[in-house]
Amino acid sequence: MISYRQAVTGDLSGMAEVFVAAWRAGYRGVVPDEVIDALDAGTVATDLATGLSASGLTTVLAVDAGGRPVGFARYGDDADHPGGGYLAALYVHPAASGAGVGRGLLEHAIDAMPGVDVRLWVFEDNDRARTLYERAGFRPEGARLVDPRWRAPQVRYLRPARPGAAVRR
Repeated sequence: MISYRQAVTGDLSGMAEVFVAAWRAGYRGVVPDEVIDALDAGTVATDLATGLSASGLTTVLAVDAGGRPVGFARYGDDADHPGGGYLAALYVHPAASGAGVGRGLLEHAIDAMPGVDVRLWVFEDNDRARTLYERAGFRPEGARLVDPRWRAPQVRYLRPARPGAAVRR
């Protein structure tokens, strides 16, 4: 059984483990191997700690019945599009892949941002994630970038605000 809760500082090492495992299992052939091979859980935990305290973003953790982190999502206000929402991260440990964890995290994030357009960046060659987002109503918006840290093309996706949803202020 999977439950969802807000992440806290004590979750950082588990979140780093999820991040590194997800990248190593899912991004071969999407980003250069040397980027994946250089990932270090300690460095990732430090980066996640900065994000955990970032203004305007919330991090939700998916945990299994034993309390072990199996995924997380980070979402909140879109600094580049005031009044909009932004899904900054969504990662699932490969051991939980196919169990609906990613879909559950995505639904949680979307539900937490009612009445606003939501944007995200996804690696262009990450077909699995693109399918997940497209099934949830996201569509490519046309913007592209290559982050020098990851050295792989990304595309921006947009999910328009749900009709009839309360406008967030």
